[in-house]
Amino acid sequence: MLHLYGSTAVDLAKKIMLQQKGSRLAPIRQLASDFNTGLGTIQTALKMLVDEKAIKLESFGKKGTFITEIDEKKLLSIVNLNTVIGSMPVTYSLTYQGLETGLVRAFHQSEIPLIVTFLRGAKNRLHFLRTGRCDFTIISRLSWEEEKEKEDLKLLFNLGPHSNVGEHVLLFANKNAEGITDGLKVGVDPSSHDSFQLTLDACSGKSVEFVEISYGEAYAKLVSGEIDCTIWDIGTIQDLPEDVKIIPLSEENQSLHKNHNTEAVLVVHEDSDFIENLIRSKINPSIITDTQRQVVQGELRPIL
Repeated sequence: MLHLYGSTAVDLAKKIMLQQKGSRLAPIRQLASDFNTGLGTIQTALKMLVDEKAIKLESFGKKGTFITEIDEKKLLSIVNLNTVIGSMPVTYSLTYQGLETGLVRAFHQSEIPLIVTFLRGAKNRLHFLRTGRCDFTIISRLSWEEEKEKEDLKLLFNLGPHSNVGEHVLLFANKNAEGITDGLKVGVDPSSHDSFQLTLDACSGKSVEFVEISYGEAYAKLVSGEIDCTIWDIGTIQDLPEDVKIIPLSEENQSLHKNHNTEAVLVVHEDSDFIENLIRSKINPSIITDTQRQVVQGELRPIL
């Protein structure tokens, strides 16, 4: 691999990856100053990239040298990044299927190989990010608001309302239920900021028994009678049994969390400068959101 020849060639490859075809290469003296090395080292590193056919350069005299061709795959190999790994929620709804499809399309158009992993619960996905097992993750804006004070993460994109979920509602096993009352067994997923906070708010002031569950199994546990009530995304409700009742969250809870809960955001680790710059410079978030909308509206088949 080319990166075995020296760090300057790798650093230069990373810098060029963030540029567009046809852009002007910084002068040799400036590059030498940026990388704290000699002019000859920069010239050798550039020659390596050209010889490997990772880039093509053309000089226009006083106008400078321009990058006329960029081979993204070869540059990725040079910087020893064969794929970018992202984590997101399990695709149990069209919203998340559309989000996955949008991510894949945006990275494909930028010629950046992408692997998407699926994990339930924002806390689980953030653990993967913090331990270096993925390069970015998708969480709700509500989760971001809970985590940003730790100052080890960066928000790169906010994908807008309803990019994460639709509105949440309360599901009750009892058709005659009129709301949260004392004594109910309420299912809650502690690995999900959204489910956990919305449930606590909905049950405020009531004496209930919280039952720890996975959000993905909440619906089944409700139907089986193991819990009396749970929070659920209305966009994924299908074929409810006649005995199950839907009650909207209170206006107070809706106004408190509505936007933050329905918005998906893309975050990276604070220390991953190259990944941050790569995604910022190469990935167009509008491709993600437009594709997601097309999938949700039935105009495009999702990637399954």
